[in-house]
Amino acid sequence: MKRPIGVTIIAVLMFFGATILALGSVAFFFVAVMGMTGGDAGEPVSVAISGMGVTGGFSLLVLGCVAVCLAMGVLELRKWARVVSIACVTPGIGYTIFSLFSFRRYVVIPVVPSIVCHLIVLTTAGWALTYLLRPQIKQAFSAVTG
Repeated sequence: MKRPIGVTIIAVLMFFGATILALGSVAFFFVAVMGMTGGDAGEPVSVAISGMGVTGGFSLLVLGCVAVCLAMGVLELRKWARVVSIACVTPGIGYTIFSLFSFRRYVVIPVVPSIVCHLIVLTTAGWALTYLLRPQIKQAFSAVTG
């Protein structure tokens, strides 16, 4: 069966998300290296920041690898990839709504760009979820074994 165009769009968005996670990982590792090599490298706070940087960097790197594997599964129309995508997008929508209201008093992030970005994420995730739940898309994923 031919791959629907929406499935390709979802996979490209997943690859984009994986790229963002990888860039975040690099940033965390950079902070960790700064904490390890600075003039106050032996201080407890620097050690803690370095540890958090390494841990955060590896966590984001693992999540990025999972996102790449999931995107490849979606491109290959694997049934498990559709199910896992739905299972990941659904709580992501909830977390985004929670984030929209919980970080309002965080002064570093301006309100308008924050709301716009949250709405873009919610719109995209909502579209992906409703698209993956369509019967013809479910059938497209079921046509390929695996």
